[in-house]
Amino acid sequence: MEAHEIYEKLREKQVSARMIAQVLGVTNQSVSDVIRNGRGSKRIAEAIAKVLDKPLETVFPHYAPKQSHQEKISVLRHQLLGLNG
Repeated sequence: MEAHEIYEKLREKQVSARMIAQVLGVTNQSVSDVIRNGRGSKRIAEAIAKVLDKPLETVFPHYAPKQSHQEKISVLRHQLLGLNG
């Protein structure tokens, strides 16, 4: 999600970044940095996702599981062999 979307969804739930910071015992800036950059503290990112009732990787795609090297090879093999055979 984009930062403006996160802030909008938080407003809809009547929760501010400042409130999240207060509950987690971190600075407002720390929460804002995570919202704007999508990186930083995974604990803060998880808290934001929880407030939004969305999976972490939906709110912050950076945390989505990555394909392993073997999975990438398998997909590539299927694509290439599918094209030739």
